[in-house]
Amino acid sequence: MKRCFAAVRSLCRLATAGTPTTAVVLAVCLGAAAPARAALPKPVYAPTNGFPDPSVTSESGQFYGMATGSNVPSALGDIASGPWTSQGPALSAKPSWATSSGMWAPDLERIGANEWVLYFAAPVDGLDSGQRCIGAATASSPLGPFTPVSGGPLVCPGLAATPTADDTVPGRPISTAGVIDPSGFKDSDGTRYLLYKTQQLPSSLRIVRLNAAGTHVFSGATSRQLLRSDRIVENPVVVKRAGSYILFASRGPYNKCSYETIWMRASGLGANAFNTVTQHTLLTPGSTDGVCGPGGGDIAAALDGGQRIFFHGWLCGSSPCPSGFDAQSDTGGRRGMYVGVLGWDSSNDPVVNLFLNPGD
Repeated sequence: MKRCFAAVRSLCRLATAGTPTTAVVLAVCLGAAAPARAALPKPVYAPTNGFPDPSVTSESGQFYGMATGSNVPSALGDIASGPWTSQGPALSAKPSWATSSGMWAPDLERIGANEWVLYFAAPVDGLDSGQRCIGAATASSPLGPFTPVSGGPLVCPGLAATPTADDTVPGRPISTAGVIDPSGFKDSDGTRYLLYKTQQLPSSLRIVRLNAAGTHVFSGATSRQLLRSDRIVENPVVVKRAGSYILFASRGPYNKCSYETIWMRASGLGANAFNTVTQHTLLTPGSTDGVCGPGGGDIAAALDGGQRIFFHGWLCGSSPCPSGFDAQSDTGGRRGMYVGVLGWDSSNDPVVNLFLNPGD
């Protein structure tokens, strides 16, 4: 049995490189008889300033990543497990309505062969302290440089001191709160949407239809709430699977090790579609064998035809921070990027049975 497990581990590593045996290998890797995980996943990219809230897209045999930071730090990966190299800031400059270049939780979306959109949350005046609005920028290549769309923000509450946004967040829980965590989604009929989170408690996740270019709200469209929660729920990502919509999100305070990744299923994306459905855990410190705060995730197509889930975790030095770590009171922490193989069980529930380490 031990030799069988060792052989499967070797085959799983080959699958990440896109070998001809991928379909068979992944079936074994993701099935009920999957081998035990390594003792502790290692971050595949952990620069000095970290790489928080990673957004990753694969294109033409490479992976492109964006993260929270000044004018959106970017990185390039040869394969999901790296090596990853810094590519500098993706944004050419902050938009005119933003008060600084500190951008949060960006999302990179491919629109066409030479059309890319980068969504980001930027600080603004006129709302409560620390509140943000969502902007969009365009480029002809995935690493940019991206130029902010002219005019006002894409999504921004009406009380903000900015030009009027396409979506002013009607019915939001708190009028002086901002919006963060933009996430693009293209439905099976080609319709484009943007998901995002309203700041402060109660949390709410919302969705609005976009135009075909992904740069503005579709004419006449109005955003709607998908989920409202008394707990912190953020960082929405939607995948359509077997006719249902799977919503991945992060839950809990981002600054603590208890931050986790969850998923929910609904039959559609109508108003309050996820309000009463079960929230299942996917990535926790326990399921990742000790990663501190496994959240801020994104899902990308793999080079072998499967899917990868990229997420961050708090590092203190080269190791995960201890379980009692709190980034708001403790010093020395940064967030590194981890990668898991995202699979689906016989009920079309998402599972992560394998994590990739550098060099896999």
